[in-house]
Amino acid sequence: MRTLHEALDQRVLLADGSLARRLRSLDLDPRRDYWGATDCVEVLNVTRATLVREGHEAFLRAGADVIRTNTLAASPLSLARHGLADEAFAINHCAAQVACEAVDAVPGRGRRRFVLGVVRDQGWEAAPVEIEQAVALQVEALLSGGVDAVALDITPGVGRAPMFLRGARKAKALLGALAPVLLLRGDGTVEFSDHAHGMADGVVRYRHGQTTGSDWLARAIGDERVNLIGGGGTPADTATIDRLLRAASDDGLRPWTAWRRPAVVDEVTPPSSSLTLDPAMMATA
Repeated sequence: MRTLHEALDQRVLLADGSLARRLRSLDLDPRRDYWGATDCVEVLNVTRATLVREGHEAFLRAGADVIRTNTLAASPLSLARHGLADEAFAINHCAAQVACEAVDAVPGRGRRRFVLGVVRDQGWEAAPVEIEQAVALQVEALLSGGVDAVALDITPGVGRAPMFLRGARKAKALLGALAPVLLLRGDGTVEFSDHAHGMADGVVRYRHGQTTGSDWLARAIGDERVNLIGGGGTPADTATIDRLLRAASDDGLRPWTAWRRPAVVDEVTPPSSSLTLDPAMMATA
């Protein structure tokens, strides 16, 4: 069975779009659905899991290879300002479970799709040991919920990567998990240090996707050497970027990553990307 780590090494994959934007557009009850924390969509992983799952499924039907957990602000350090730090494990675990359920619910039609658990640094003013412990808890919850990999969304060059990686690796060791811990490098950011690279299992080189033009995609694949493209804001955007990626590939599937492109194509495992577009999206293809 192919893994997300292998897939990202071979092809430029397509991530989902903005689930948070979709969730914030819904008319929900502040007290019942948000536990009073109306700007914290991560709570919905527990209170309105069906709505979160439906959002994931919409992006999967649009062509996404990778869906990201609804956990950008789900660290106990972030949830503490809402008085919800004690709910952090449940919120992250449920986020992973509902994302995995979405992948299982949408027919793959020859595709292998993945769940990427996301841990984002929100610049907390906390002691290194507190950050390490918070990351460990969040990663443990995501791994126990079944994610295929964990991505640490940290700004390179600010000295915070080691504490995140130590926390993540402690959680992985505690569970005996095989899922990789990856660094997430956004477009336009500097490279991570050799030390950080040595502590991680790999790097997700991410770029936001665009729905207009195709020059940006050629630069992303060639110059920026990305291996994950964001799916825009909506499922319709994701479907458009899916078509751009397939058009830019050699075989109508997904482009090879820049470091794999010179290799003999026949030696590379077929990609996880859209072998056949979901019939529900054919009308927009």
